[in-house]
Amino acid sequence: MDIGKCFKDAWGLFRLDWGPLTVTALIAAVIVEVADLLVGGSVGALNALRFPGLVAGTSLLSSGVLLVVSVLVYAWMYAVTFHMILRRIRERRPAAYADLRGFDQISAFAVAAVVLGVIIGIGYMALVVPGLILTTLWLYALPLVGDRRMGVGEAMSASRGMAARPGYFTTFVTWLVGAIVVGVVIGVLGVVPVVGVIIGLAAAPFGVAYVLSMYFQVNGEGHLIDAVLGHSSPPPHAGG
Repeated sequence: MDIGKCFKDAWGLFRLDWGPLTVTALIAAVIVEVADLLVGGSVGALNALRFPGLVAGTSLLSSGVLLVVSVLVYAWMYAVTFHMILRRIRERRPAAYADLRGFDQISAFAVAAVVLGVIIGIGYMALVVPGLILTTLWLYALPLVGDRRMGVGEAMSASRGMAARPGYFTTFVTWLVGAIVVGVVIGVLGVVPVVGVIIGLAAAPFGVAYVLSMYFQVNGEGHLIDAVLGHSSPPPHAGG
């Protein structure tokens, strides 16, 4: 697994379609932020009106609603982002703002994203290590759902086999290096007013592109990304 190529591919793919990719992330961030403000406002209003009996119950309900909204919105964001980048690689089709309206597989992809997100999230809450293990095993589940139209169970099983090809440790380290670098960049530049916001919005699609670079390398299809980025021409039999 070539970590340097993962970063180069991720940046190249993001740069090609940065407009639609960033707008997708922006819409998701705005929706979640508005939901958070509404939830906080409702709890604050009850507290100001001195209804302590309702505040606790409302806070719990509001937190649950905010969690559901966040999961659904970010599932949509990742579904659209994966779809945009996959189609750029497979079909050489540029991403378009019309893609934000969704596609024929968005419901299946969103369901898979929610299922995986909940299970892996529980793993991270259980002393972190189980979450890291599950992330490594199911790293390619969402790309498989989007690329090969697998069901979530089938994709989880196939992802485990793909992660084993270069070795679980290699898969884990390659993913972790990308996650750490993105996290450090966001943390360092996040204090800069405008630049921090822009970098934050670019982080999600860049991360998707990084995972897809790993996915195509494991499948022996890295040449498809090279062709999209102008580094080489794909062989005649390669394609969608």
